Amino acid sequence: METNEILDTSVALDAKEGIITIFTLIEHPPCAEKFFDILFPETKDYVIALEIAKKLRQQGTPVGAIDMLIAAMALNRSLAVRTCDGNFKNIQVVMPELGLR
Repeated sequence: METNEILDTSVALDAKEGIITIFTLIEHPPCAEKFFDILFPETKDYVIALEIAKKLRQQGTPVGAIDMLIAAMALNRSLAVRTCDGNFKNIQVVMPELGLR
C-alpha cells in the first residue's frame, strides 16, 4: 500500500497495512490487529466535511457523514482515498481535487 493514500473500509478489510482513519477502525475493529497507521480528525477536517456536505446537498446527492469526513481528512492532508465505495465519486464531483484510486 502507498503512504500517500487513506484506505476506506471497503479496501482496508483485505489490506494488511497502510493508513486508515479512526472511523474505519470503529466500523471494523479487527483492523486493530493489522499494521495500520490511524489518522484522527482535526478541526479543519470538520470544516472541509461541512463544505462537502453543503455542495452535495445543493446537487441533491448527499452521502454518509463518515465518507465525507474521510474525504475531508484526505483533502486536508493532500492524500488520495483508495476505495471501492461509489459515494466517493459523488464527493469527487463537488471536490475535484480529491484523488481516488
